[in-house]
Amino acid sequence: MSLGGCSDSDQIQSDTSQLDQSVENGQDLAISEEEARYLQDVEHFGGFVLGDLCFPKIAKCIRNQDWDALQAFFTEDFAASVFVLEDTSEIRRDFATFKLWGEDQQKLETETDGFVESVTRIRGLYDTLDICSLKVMQMKPRTHGEFDSDWDGSCKLSFAGMSTDGQTMYHNFFFDCSITQISDDLPQETGWFSSCHVTSGKSGMCEDFLMQDITLDTGIETLGLRDNWQHKYKEGDVRPFNTGGVYACDYNNDGHIDLLITDINGLFFYQSNGDGTFKDVTFQVGLKRFEKSQVALVGDLNNDGFEDVIIGRTVYKNIDGREFTALGDNEHSLDLSRVRAALTVVDYDGDGLLDLFSVGENMTSDPLPYINREGMRGSANILWKNKGEFQFEDVTETAGVAGHGTNAFAAVWFDANGDGLPDVMTACEFGLNDYHINNGDGTFSEGKLPGLHGGFSMGITVTDIDNDGFGDPYIANMYSKAGERIVANMKPGLYDDEVYKKMQEFVEGNELLRNKGDGTFTAIGKSAGVNDVGWAYGTGASDLDGDGFPEIYAPVGYQSVDKTKPDG
Repeated sequence: MSLGGCSDSDQIQSDTSQLDQSVENGQDLAISEEEARYLQDVEHFGGFVLGDLCFPKIAKCIRNQDWDALQAFFTEDFAASVFVLEDTSEIRRDFATFKLWGEDQQKLETETDGFVESVTRIRGLYDTLDICSLKVMQMKPRTHGEFDSDWDGSCKLSFAGMSTDGQTMYHNFFFDCSITQISDDLPQETGWFSSCHVTSGKSGMCEDFLMQDITLDTGIETLGLRDNWQHKYKEGDVRPFNTGGVYACDYNNDGHIDLLITDINGLFFYQSNGDGTFKDVTFQVGLKRFEKSQVALVGDLNNDGFEDVIIGRTVYKNIDGREFTALGDNEHSLDLSRVRAALTVVDYDGDGLLDLFSVGENMTSDPLPYINREGMRGSANILWKNKGEFQFEDVTETAGVAGHGTNAFAAVWFDANGDGLPDVMTACEFGLNDYHINNGDGTFSEGKLPGLHGGFSMGITVTDIDNDGFGDPYIANMYSKAGERIVANMKPGLYDDEVYKKMQEFVEGNELLRNKGDGTFTAIGKSAGVNDVGWAYGTGASDLDGDGFPEIYAPVGYQSVDKTKPDG
């Protein structure tokens, strides 16, 4: 049974040699074949039969406004509750209006006719629909093991499109629901939807989009970048889940942002023209167009006032903002072959020189546990202290930042406790994320994060969501509704409470940590409504509407092999 994780090689696993073999192989936590089969069957019926075969029929009726056909899916004693749509909590912004429905809003208890009337009103707000869907969130037999009896769960009804007055609009409503029984014959049957009680809802409306794609107007060329949808893969080829990244800099100190773009097809370096457009100067600045490394870093490594770059295993020195020249191995002391996933810059010791911090994957064939024990070492963290003139010293062990997580893909430095010193947090693929507090003497102490396990973390950013002066991390975790349903359907008592809580954290999605101001955090991802975004990777934050508060963003997807069925 797999709930998450990604790797392009079975050999990229954590160094778990300190674990005893039984735990290392998961033997102590393995479930029986009978229980595994049960979980597969529950997900087959609840996720596939109901979610992929039956619920789309209901959505089709709503989209096509075929109300007679819709009513046929409900039982004769169908019970429902709906919001009074006019009773809403409204939030107005310059660019949009949002409405929220929750515990404080009035509900009406009703039956089939009242429920259909409510859905009809919402559908009638739209002139055209881009999205009309009904999705299973949770679903389980009311009595464990009895598939041919009542099932209880939750679902999400979504609309998105153009309103009758020409505005872009969406609605999402969440319901607790019940089904009389689920079998492989259900898609051919009617009269099986027995209850649907609304729990929350939200909508948004705007006259125009907050942002628009202006790539083609800027001079940035994307045709040379890898496109998994268009690229011709041969049988047996591994489709990459990561193709590169974008690194902002001002290499010539003209006050305008330039862009380094890495990709497995090659790299681009764009110089800003100062008017919102760019020109490709890759060759002119001395970089190699067909350098295919995905890992890069920008920072003034020799303290001469100009940003240098690292691309793959090569250090490029910035020559007075005019060009870059590759340094030989004897001109710097970095062993960049050790860099597995990402590099960050920080002046952790306040000496005025930028130090380097690397996170990545340990290359080992040892089995990888999903649940870490205290003291387990797996992260490939490296802290290099800058000694000046491109000379660096590995101080990972003495500084105490080796970490105890597993494969890590990103790290972020920020002052977590308000003492003026940079602390560090990483995003680990399996197990606990690393969090180290700067002691101010060149060493770090391990900080405490909420929860027992964390999530399958892919990326992390820090912003200040409440403008209290303290950074709040937003962590991208891999998430799927199927994984969440599987954990929820595990037999009660199968694991002890602590192990089960860790498994729940596997599948909770993205996490937002509110900083308490002392270096500790409260997990608010679910309550803030920013957890259920899909299979997330890097996160970002920016004040997009200029109201003084940052918006947060999380791109999702894995490989998206089929252009018509993105996997986010």
